[in-house]
Amino acid sequence: MLVVLLAWSAPALAAGKLHVVVTGQDHHPRVDKRWHYEVHVTNAAGKPVASRIHLQLLFGAFPVGEVGVHVLKRGFFEETLGTPGNPPFPPAARGQHLVLRATATAKGYAQAKGSWPITVR
Repeated sequence: MLVVLLAWSAPALAAGKLHVVVTGQDHHPRVDKRWHYEVHVTNAAGKPVASRIHLQLLFGAFPVGEVGVHVLKRGFFEETLGTPGNPPFPPAARGQHLVLRATATAKGYAQAKGSWPITVR
C-alpha cells in the first residue's frame, strides 16, 4: 500500500483574507485645517476584524510621513488631523500628491493594505 503525504503549511491554509478600506472626508485636505479619515478592517464576509494598522503617507512608493500604529479592537479607526495631538498638514505639503496607506495585520489573516489618494491644498 502506497501512502502519499502532502506537506501543507498550516499558516497558509489558515490565513483568511482581510479587506482594508480607507476613506477621507475628501481628496483635498487643506494646509493648517482639520481633515477627518477612517479605516475599516473586515474579513471576506464583511465582519469587523480586530487588527493592528500601520498608517503612512506615501509620495509615490516612498513613505514620507508616519501617521502611527494603532490597535483596532473592533476593526474600526478614525482620526481627525488638525486637532490637539494630531498636527494638520504643514505648508510644505501644499500641492503634493500623496497617498494615505493603511497596512493591516491580524492573527489568522494575510496582511492587507488600503489607501486613499490626496492632494494637499
